[in-house]
Amino acid sequence: MAPFRLRIPRPIHEEMLARAVAARPLECCGLLAGTVAAGVGEVRAIFPLVNELHSATEFVSEPRSLFAAMKAMRADGVDVLAVYHSHPASAPVPSRLDRERNYSEAVVNLIVGFPDGEPEVRGWWLSETDAREAEWSVS
Repeated sequence: MAPFRLRIPRPIHEEMLARAVAARPLECCGLLAGTVAAGVGEVRAIFPLVNELHSATEFVSEPRSLFAAMKAMRADGVDVLAVYHSHPASAPVPSRLDRERNYSEAVVNLIVGFPDGEPEVRGWWLSETDAREAEWSVS
């Protein structure tokens, strides 16, 4: 799938931020799902996942929560458009580990960082060797 511009409804964006704040000092993770048409990925649902590592510096999605999310997406006819996770004590910039463990080069990676205590979100297209900023907006 070619890169697309991601559009996130305000309530879903706010839920993602709230989950990142609530998880601190640990990392949170989850998926945003929807459909892509005419180069725009319209998010329709958020699927919070369990961080199996219970870590402040990395995440791995717990398999049962990931399976349940995938099953619900299939039933709703939507696809993963973005993976989100938090950096509880740093800027929303992908780490080497984020690039190495990337879910897919075809989805946006949203990182909720806390460089100065307040949540800040940036989106990225990731590969094992590269990170480039993604175009996204809240509507």
